[in-house]
Amino acid sequence: MGLKDELGLPHPVATLAHEAMLNIFVTAEALGKEADRVLQPHGLTKAQFDILMLLEHQTADGGADQSTLGRMLVVNRSNVTGLIDRMERDGLVKRMADPADRRVNRVRMTPKGMKVLRAAEQAYVARTREVVAALRAAEQEALCRTLERVRASLRKNPNPKKA
Repeated sequence: MGLKDELGLPHPVATLAHEAMLNIFVTAEALGKEADRVLQPHGLTKAQFDILMLLEHQTADGGADQSTLGRMLVVNRSNVTGLIDRMERDGLVKRMADPADRRVNRVRMTPKGMKVLRAAEQAYVARTREVVAALRAAEQEALCRTLERVRASLRKNPNPKKA
C-alpha cells in the first residue's frame, strides 16, 4: 500500500523527495509505537530501554556519565537528567560520583535493571526480527546505507540559508 492510500490522502504527494521524507517519518513513528507496545509489559519506555541497552552494550565498564549517554541516545536527549531521575527512582540505575572527577555522575545499571533489560531485550529483538524479516539481508544493508546518506546530507548542511 502506498503512502497516499495508507494516510488517506486525497491527492498524491507533490514531489518524490517529499514522499520519501514522509515515508521515513511515518515509518519511524510506526516503529516507535511498536517499540513502546513491546516494551510496555516490561515497565519500560523506549528511552529507558535505550539507556539500559547503552549501558549494557556500548560502555567498556557498564557505566557512563550522563552527557555521554545523552550524546548516544537515539531519542530526544533534552531531558536526560529527568529520565535518569525516573530510572533511579524505579531502581533500574544508580548514580555514583566519578572517582576521576567528583563533579561528574556516572550511571550504572542495577541488578533489577539488568533483569528487566534481559526480558525486554529478548522481546524487542524477537519483534525486530519479525518486522525486518520482510527484507532480505542485502535489502537491510542497502536500507542502512541509504538512511546513512540521508543523515550525512543533513549534517553536511544543517542550517541552510533562507531562500
